[in-house]
Amino acid sequence: MKIKLNNKETDVFAGEKLIEAARRNGIEIPALCYATGFQHQASCMVCVVKNCETGQMIPACATIVEEGMSIDSESEEVKDLRRQSLELLLSDHIAVCRPPCDIQNCSLRKLAIEYRAKWNRFPRYSAIKETQPQHVKGNLWFDVAKCIRCGLCVYNSKDGFTFKDRGFGMQVVLPEESVGNVEERLWEICPTQALYLEPCLEPRFLQDLQD
Repeated sequence: MKIKLNNKETDVFAGEKLIEAARRNGIEIPALCYATGFQHQASCMVCVVKNCETGQMIPACATIVEEGMSIDSESEEVKDLRRQSLELLLSDHIAVCRPPCDIQNCSLRKLAIEYRAKWNRFPRYSAIKETQPQHVKGNLWFDVAKCIRCGLCVYNSKDGFTFKDRGFGMQVVLPEESVGNVEERLWEICPTQALYLEPCLEPRFLQDLQD
């Protein structure tokens, strides 16, 4: 089965997601709400690509390859939309990294720098910035101020984490009776270190996103 990726004919597998087909062929498509082998919903829209036949922008993490489709993942138009998605996510993320935060493992920060996204482009609208990290279990902690509501912990915690409220007020919460259903390894797929294990690294600032 073949498709065109950035004008290059590419072999793909039937039923394969576009993001995995691209990565398998050496084309990196970024994503924050997607992790291989885990349940997810297309929420961050950082993985957008362009369907050249329809002109539509589509999420690569939720699109199944189809014979003959033509996909653009590298144009400035695509990159600009990814940048906007990142800037929207940054507007609801704590402005200054605070401990504990392993900067090197923060996918949001890495992509923001790569795409030159500005953390202060959009008005900050979240009302949950002054909260303190919450102890989940064992060495696992949750900092809601760093959460971008990608849903990975919700969809993969066996009814542990859940969404509360809607719209701008929506946030991820952990009902006390559900703590036992949370697996500590979830911190490995959290894109912003909102879920983390102690001990941690020293805090740093996001000054490089303001330049």
